[in-house]
Amino acid sequence: MTTEDDLFPVLSHAIRRRLLMLLEAFGELCVCDLTIAVGMPQAVVSRHLAAMRAAGLVAVRKHGTWAYYRCRPGLAPWVAAVIAALRAAPGGDAYVDDARRLGARRRSGPASCDTGDR
Repeated sequence: MTTEDDLFPVLSHAIRRRLLMLLEAFGELCVCDLTIAVGMPQAVVSRHLAAMRAAGLVAVRKHGTWAYYRCRPGLAPWVAAVIAALRAAPGGDAYVDDARRLGARRRSGPASCDTGDR
C-alpha cells in the first residue's frame, strides 16, 4: 500500500508529477511516448520512472526492448485523487502542454514501439 512517505517525495519533482498525470490520464504509455510528451531524453525519463516504480506508484510491462508504464493498479483512492488533482493545481498547465504533444504524436501515426520492430 502506498503511503504519504512514498507519494510525496515522488511529487517533489516536476517531471515525475507530469509523468504521473500523463499515466493517470492516458493509461499505459511507452517510454518513447513519455519522452516526446515531456520533451526530455529517454535516460532522464527512465530514471524518474524508476523512482516512481520504487515508490510503488507505477507498474511496468516489458515487450521486447520496449517498456510500457501505467499507474499501478489498485492505488489507494486518496493517491489517485491526489494525482488527478495535480492537473488543476498551479503548474498543471505543463500537463496540458504534455498531453497536447502526446496527442499530436499519436495523430501523426504509430511510434517505433508500435510498429512491431521489437
